[in-house]
Amino acid sequence: MTTHSVTNDDAPVSSAAAAVWGGQDLLSAFAAATGWLSANRDLVNGLNVFPIPDGDTGTNMVLTMRQALEEARSASDCAQTSASDVAGRIYHGSLMGARGNSGVILSQIFRGFATAIAGRDEIDGRDLAAALDSARAMAYNAVLQPVEGTMLTVIRVAAERAALSAQLTPSLSIVLSEALRGAQQALATTPDLLDILRQAGVVDAGGQGVVCILDGMERHARGEAARTFAASGDQAGTEMAFLDHITELHGEDPFGYCTNFMVFGENIDFIRFRDELAAMGRSAVIVGDDRMVKVHIHVLNPGKVLDYALGAGDLGQIKIDNMRAQTDDLTDRRAQRTALAPQPDELGTQAIIAVAAGEGLARALRSMGATEIVPGGQTMNPSTEQLLQAVDSVSATEVILLPNNPNILLTARQVANLTNKRVHVVPTRSVPQGLAALSAFNSAASIDSNVVKMEAALSGVQTIELTRAVRDADLNGVSVRAGQVIGLIDDELVASGDDEVAVACQTLALARMDDAELVTIFTGEGAKSEHADALRAAIEQANPAAHVEIHEGGQPYYRFVIAVE
Repeated sequence: MTTHSVTNDDAPVSSAAAAVWGGQDLLSAFAAATGWLSANRDLVNGLNVFPIPDGDTGTNMVLTMRQALEEARSASDCAQTSASDVAGRIYHGSLMGARGNSGVILSQIFRGFATAIAGRDEIDGRDLAAALDSARAMAYNAVLQPVEGTMLTVIRVAAERAALSAQLTPSLSIVLSEALRGAQQALATTPDLLDILRQAGVVDAGGQGVVCILDGMERHARGEAARTFAASGDQAGTEMAFLDHITELHGEDPFGYCTNFMVFGENIDFIRFRDELAAMGRSAVIVGDDRMVKVHIHVLNPGKVLDYALGAGDLGQIKIDNMRAQTDDLTDRRAQRTALAPQPDELGTQAIIAVAAGEGLARALRSMGATEIVPGGQTMNPSTEQLLQAVDSVSATEVILLPNNPNILLTARQVANLTNKRVHVVPTRSVPQGLAALSAFNSAASIDSNVVKMEAALSGVQTIELTRAVRDADLNGVSVRAGQVIGLIDDELVASGDDEVAVACQTLALARMDDAELVTIFTGEGAKSEHADALRAAIEQANPAAHVEIHEGGQPYYRFVIAVE
């Protein structure tokens, strides 16, 4: 049986459990939940066997959550907004952005949550319990033929446990913890309730997604910093053993098309529309009112469904997926991974975005394969928005970020939660590390394989930097006065003095020069050519076998940046 749990050993816990949440607290908790679900997306996808093994439940839930989060954050003054306002924005955003069966059900969970706390500035544990119960009711009502052993079961048991806890304490964090425990226990029972899960040896994917959402919120309530314990994409793919038994699990019936769209009209007879449309297919989740309807349904003829819906109003957000093709694609990718063969990506599906200051450094990164360069570096850290714009500007659906500076790492990692693209951050701390990472990139390999190899390449390069101190300091046994030249090896201060060449040579003497094969010197603003030549001579004297190159980097603040490989 494939089950997944997320542990929190050694996790920091806040000194006082949260008793109530205002609007900003709820927004932060939802952001944490979105991040946690996103981190575990592949884990959820890897469990996806019901109703169709198309491997997209985690993706659909993440995209739905991100759309909801984006709308919730659009409030003009999030610090002053009420819990009710935030919940309402979350619901509306999730409805408009709902993807797939799980996404539509998720939007109804948020609808119930928002309905229960309408008009409240703050919520406590009792309000949370009422909101979860309302979420349960709305989710069950959204599905014309509710099936136990799914995310419905998980949210129901979570609500029941929350209600019992709220009778004993009004503390929000305690009630939330009990709701999470209930959800985890319910998830473990899903194979007992749904035979197809038992046969496949997995728990329910949508239920796992609900657990991840509650887990992320509960971690936030305890003050725990987000940490990722997700299965990697390769692990998730190889675990999908049920793909070997598709016919036994699902029979010979064609899967058809997963059809999603919205209807906008006036005076829609919602009940009649829902019932007649649902009769045309399977796995129908149809929600809305007399002006707007969200539809998810599995059908053999999407055109017939769309033609019918046109009679009720205008159509929008139409998305149709061939579920047999999705399943076949999953099967093919799993076979490739199991055989330890790299999964080739279509041309242009991966892009690399690097951060650098200086036209020469940017040119070097581009020559090694970087798709886009974001200007930035020491004292010029790019914003999250700048990195996000760069990610969204490329046509590739998978993006690798090279921050090339320790101060940009956290900013880069935020980007993954703000875009629909799959973003990986290779933690490069300098441009030389960025170049080393690029040298390990293989356009024919999968992004997961590339990230592993690029990260491994970082240990094969040393970064030496020459700059000037901005203040007096005593670090690592080195005394420095403001204005002096300082030498750093991998961000660690190792030398100082008044003479640039002397400090550079002293720094080089402390570097790993004996086994160096290639040393590249990038000259910065104000660097003198004779100083660069002196560095070349010092390197060649220390290691005659090393090949030394000098290139114009153009970087500010650092007279020389040297890569030792």
